[in-house]
Amino acid sequence: MTTFGFAIDHRACIGCHACTVACKMENDVPLGVFRTWVKYIEKGEFPTSRRYFSVLRCNHCTDAPCISICPTNALYKRENGIVDFDSGSCIGCKSCMQACPYDALYIEPETHTAAKCNFCAHRIEVGLEPACVIVCPTHAIVAGDLDDPASEIARMIATQETQVRAPEKGTGPNVFYLGADEAALDPTLTSQPDDYMWSETGLLDGQLQPRLNEADSRAKTTYDVEHPILWGWKVSAYLWTKSVAGGALLIAIAALFAGHTDRWLLRGFAPVLAGAMTAVTGFLLVWDLKRPERFLYIIFRSNFSSWLVRGAYVLAIHAAISGTWFLSYMFDADGVIDVLRWPGIPVAAMVAAYTAFLFGQAKGRDLWLSPMLAVVLVAQAAAAGAAALGIVAVARDADDGLQRF
Repeated sequence: MTTFGFAIDHRACIGCHACTVACKMENDVPLGVFRTWVKYIEKGEFPTSRRYFSVLRCNHCTDAPCISICPTNALYKRENGIVDFDSGSCIGCKSCMQACPYDALYIEPETHTAAKCNFCAHRIEVGLEPACVIVCPTHAIVAGDLDDPASEIARMIATQETQVRAPEKGTGPNVFYLGADEAALDPTLTSQPDDYMWSETGLLDGQLQPRLNEADSRAKTTYDVEHPILWGWKVSAYLWTKSVAGGALLIAIAALFAGHTDRWLLRGFAPVLAGAMTAVTGFLLVWDLKRPERFLYIIFRSNFSSWLVRGAYVLAIHAAISGTWFLSYMFDADGVIDVLRWPGIPVAAMVAAYTAFLFGQAKGRDLWLSPMLAVVLVAQAAAAGAAALGIVAVARDADDGLQRF
C-alpha cells in the first residue's frame, strides 16, 4: 500500500514563498488563487515579538470530505493516496470548498471549476518530487510514501513530534507539521487585522471576520490569502423556496388526513404551489453553479455519496408527485391523490431536511454541523407551508375550521 503525504518543518521554514511560486509556475495557477501558500502570524509585543510561518495546502486526507460531497466525482483519490481532481467533470457547485476544513480549494478564474494541490501528480508518475519540495532552500518540505518505513518522511514522523491541522474533523490529514506553533495551524487562535503587511485583507463587503482590537491578546495574522464566502443569497433563497415547496405538500396532506375537504385548496392549489417552488429551487441551484451548462452531470455522473445528488433526486421525485397530484385533481381522480399522500409525506419532509445532511458533509463549516438541523428544517417547512396556504385560505374565505388548522 502507498500513501503519499507531506512533512513540513516549521523550524526550518524561512517564509520565502519559493514553494508558492514554484507551484504556480509548475501548474499554471492564475494570479489571485493558490494551491500552496505561506501564512504569517505574529505573537507578542515589540521588542519581544516573533513571527511564525506556516505552509498551507490540501492535506490529501485519508477520509477526504471533498470527495464525499462532490456530486459528479470530479474529486477522487488515486491509488497512491493523492486526492486529485478532474476539471472536465466539475460543475462549479463549490460544495467541496465548504467541505474542506483547510480552505485548500478554489475556483479557477479561467475555467470556473474547482482546483487545488494535487501533489504534482504528473511529476510523481514519472518518479519526480513535487515542485515545492525541490525548490525549498532549507529542505523544510519533505514528500514521500508514509507507508514505507524506509522513506525520509516516514522516519521523520516516527521519530519526531508532529501535528496536523483540524484533527477533530476526523479526515485523517496526510500533511504533518514539525515544530509548529499552535496558533499558526489553528485560525481560531489568531485575530484578523484590517490589513496585512503588504496589502489589504481583500475581504468581501459584509463578510464576517474576527477583528483585532486593542484588548485582544491573541496572535494576529499578518499575511494570508483570501478565502471568500462562496455560497451567498442564492443558497439562502433556495432554503426558503424549498421550505415552501415541501411544507405546502406536508400541510395539505395533514389537512386531508384531518378530514378537511376544501378540494380546490388542498387538492388543486397546494400541488401547484409545491411544484412551482420546487422549480424555483432547481433554478436557483443551477444559477449558483459556476458551470451551469453542466448541471445534468449531477444525473449522468452521479456520486451517490453526495447529498447534493441525493437532494436533486428528492426534488425530482417531489416535482413528479406534485405534478401527478395536480393532474389527478384536474381529471377528478381523487383516489390517486389519496394514494399519493403516503409517499408524499416522507418525500416532502426530505425536501426540507436533506440540506441538513448536505451541511453535515460540509466539515469546513462548524456552525452548520448541528444534529438537530434536519428537525429544524422540517419544522420551518411546515411553518412556511402553513403560512402560504393560510394566506390563500383567508383570501378565499375558506371554512373557519381549515383556517384555524
